[in-house]
Amino acid sequence: MRVPRRLLLLGSVAAAAALYVRGVYRYRDPVRLPTPAAGAVLSPADGRVLLVRRVTDGQVEGQGAAAALLGWPEAPATGWVLGVYVGPLDVQYLYQPVGGEVVRAEFSDALAAQGGAAGLGLGARARLLLGQPAEVPALGRPRLTFTLRAPEGGEVTVALPDQGSHAETLNFLRPGDPARAGNKAAYAEGGGMVLVALPEGATPQVGVGDHVTGAETVLSHLG
Repeated sequence: MRVPRRLLLLGSVAAAAALYVRGVYRYRDPVRLPTPAAGAVLSPADGRVLLVRRVTDGQVEGQGAAAALLGWPEAPATGWVLGVYVGPLDVQYLYQPVGGEVVRAEFSDALAAQGGAAGLGLGARARLLLGQPAEVPALGRPRLTFTLRAPEGGEVTVALPDQGSHAETLNFLRPGDPARAGNKAAYAEGGGMVLVALPEGATPQVGVGDHVTGAETVLSHLG
């Protein structure tokens, strides 16, 4: 039985598109030239906001201890935690949300081997691609976490929880380095959930379901 030429052509186009997305598009590195106002906290990643939770007495509403979630024993007792889900078609780079100084930068491939939590299911990913809300995925221990101290006062922490993926993650930061808002901080192949911890006094300016752009969208202001 001969396969119709039209089906062969459609199959070839679909295969080429899949290879392009997997081998080229997901590795793109767009130019970002942020000019944030003083005290602005920029999104560290491209994606959709799935989590906006208050931190009280060291506990993230509905998610447990902030120290465990962020991989930081000295996590602030009060503030906010935001979660941005980076999908497979989003830019895979992470950016520094504020300028100032890098006070922490911890990275461990070993965490992925300790039993990470499962990421979003196929249905949830499809809803995100269509701009619809999705549930917050289960979050494992962070394999990457860094903290920046802004000159305006206050510290902003970014964490990439392990979600059962063994995709490559590269950290570009070291403690003591100068932080520059909008500069690259890491590369996280495959995306996933990215958490941002805001200190007390910083109020989120985005809500669940909003789409954000790394190094451009303002998540909050310090002070």
